[in-house]
Amino acid sequence: MRRVPIQTDIVLLGAGHAHAEVLRQFAMRPVPGVRLTLIAREAMTPYSGMLPGLLRGEHGYDEAHIDCVRLAAAAGARLILAEADGLDLTARQVRIAGRPGVGWDLLSIDVGGEPVMGVGGTAVKPIGRFLARLDEIEARLAPERRIAVVGGGAAGVELAIALARRWGSRAQVVLVNADATPLATAPETVRRAVAAGLRDAGVEVFSGARAEGFADGVLRLMDGGCVAVDEVLWATGVVAAPFLAASGLACDDAGCVVVEATLQSRSHRGVFAAGDCAAVLGAVRPKAGVWAVRAGAPLAENLRRAAMGRALRAWSPQRHALAILGLGGGRAVAWRGRLAIAGGWVAAWKRRIDRRWMAMYQSLRAMEMDEDDARCGGCGAKIGAEGLHAALAGLAVPRADIPIGLAEADDAAVTLPPPGMAVVQSVDHFRAFLDDPYVFGRIAATHALSDLHAMGAAPWTAMAVATVPFMRGAKMQADLAAMMQGAGEVLRAEGCALIGGHSGEGAELALGFAVTGLAVPDAIWRKGGLVAGDALILTKRLGTGIILAAAMRGLARAEWVQAATASMLASNGPAAAILRAHGVRACTDVTGFGIGGHLGEMLRASGCAAELGDLPALPGALELAASGVASTMAPENIAALDVTTERGLELLADPQTSGGLLAGVRDGTACLTALRAAGIEAAVIGRVVAGPAGRITVAG
Repeated sequence: MRRVPIQTDIVLLGAGHAHAEVLRQFAMRPVPGVRLTLIAREAMTPYSGMLPGLLRGEHGYDEAHIDCVRLAAAAGARLILAEADGLDLTARQVRIAGRPGVGWDLLSIDVGGEPVMGVGGTAVKPIGRFLARLDEIEARLAPERRIAVVGGGAAGVELAIALARRWGSRAQVVLVNADATPLATAPETVRRAVAAGLRDAGVEVFSGARAEGFADGVLRLMDGGCVAVDEVLWATGVVAAPFLAASGLACDDAGCVVVEATLQSRSHRGVFAAGDCAAVLGAVRPKAGVWAVRAGAPLAENLRRAAMGRALRAWSPQRHALAILGLGGGRAVAWRGRLAIAGGWVAAWKRRIDRRWMAMYQSLRAMEMDEDDARCGGCGAKIGAEGLHAALAGLAVPRADIPIGLAEADDAAVTLPPPGMAVVQSVDHFRAFLDDPYVFGRIAATHALSDLHAMGAAPWTAMAVATVPFMRGAKMQADLAAMMQGAGEVLRAEGCALIGGHSGEGAELALGFAVTGLAVPDAIWRKGGLVAGDALILTKRLGTGIILAAAMRGLARAEWVQAATASMLASNGPAAAILRAHGVRACTDVTGFGIGGHLGEMLRASGCAAELGDLPALPGALELAASGVASTMAPENIAALDVTTERGLELLADPQTSGGLLAGVRDGTACLTALRAAGIEAAVIGRVVAGPAGRITVAG
């Protein structure tokens, strides 16, 4: 099968409800030549409809959140976990602090909104940040504390009731409402039900005065009054993030992107928006999740049409939507227009609606990817000089020991090793396993340098070999630049100079490095040298192979992928320095052969055996292994092991990317204490014993 080159980049900025539906639609019906990229602030995006139930304890965290890692995998979309801080509409690029921007051909914005706040207190949106802040508030709860919720709309009322039922006697919840009564525009039946719900939950209500600001334990009101409280939560009307209007997009008075009935920006044809951050011309609707949900399908259709050069379709959002407000205690009230109903069955109805909606996004599986068009091979597959130079701009650092390097663009680099130092060299190369080229570049460089750390050498120089899938225009250059920027940051932090390399087209993104280090000749660490009685220390947890294999199939939870990524990004340099200070006898880094294979090499080189205890695993690794998930390299690794038991084989044989150092030291207790004091998740996994060379016994 021939893969269609990437021709159109659709960037989804924000993981709001509308974008969840866009990803689902593209997962079911992808468009050849179109690449989706989701830029999400958090890996787990909350569903606003389940927030009150989550706060009341009626829903679990996973039940009330959409896993962006799985959803992106299902749609074949790149996932970049970062927060945008601006838009360059001329260059068509999303700006992200501290890393390369992300270019688009079509941009869709669904970043939600922020409450209209006075001075002080905590915003309820974005919800992810509010939930994190809530943990801090709860740590200080006491019966005499008073927590104010500002906002008498549906969001404020539901939040106040949910928190009051969550906390009970641990705190007093106060609802501050500018109107004469909460939900002043709702039908009388709704207002009565809400008043009863607030009363039953023990919420104290202040109505008829708008809140102005909070400081020193006092919530000031615009009529001159005040309310004594310890914390303030703002659940008021919504405004958009300031960077949208600052970018030059046409926005309304609340900073929301003004879009036509097609959800396309009124001012910029390649930009779309939906949800709380958008304002549809001629269709004034409340900022509520129901309209964001309904906008998802028409937004997906028009993004598809825009990518294919077809006419867009107008969307007419309904004037009145069904609203359901949970009152706790198994009760809820629902209304549409002037019709309203309340009762326990309404709450059950809401739970069914919410769970059915979430199931659409939690049950998707990874899509099959098309293959690439045939392209020239050999030197005809090299990336053009102009694009290559632009991608490498700023990575050259002049040094006296590198008279000819990246800056000179000569045929080869020239280096001057310090007298008396041994030159230690290694090479690593692999294809991308993450969608974010910047993060992948950082991991690839970290992984390559680990071989030097395992030998006790200081990184000195590196040469890169990069492969980028064919894409038209500046897309190849952008991916290469992002990948090399990430790698360059890691190399510079370790004092390693990038002095050259090679780039070319290929079927998929890949990166590798030939690295050179310097070491005192008689201080180089080897795999051999272990002595019976030595403690075996591992400086990182295991399971990256299992988790990455699961992620490719859409089976890994977001927090598992995040933990694995953080581990792969961690340099082994600090651990190597501590190991040296504690008399390391032998060392290696744990990579493709798994800890069992690399330990077996050390044991055979030392003429010893080993007894192991429990192996430290990354979150999710054992759970995934128990369900049958394994790296494709695991069976070959298992076949090569000399073990006396099958216990723990899933971790022993799991190939690691940018894994930890495995070392034998005399005093494992002191070394482990020093490693953990430095924030390194190290563990003593066993000890060296006399026995058949290479034999591994797993206790228990």
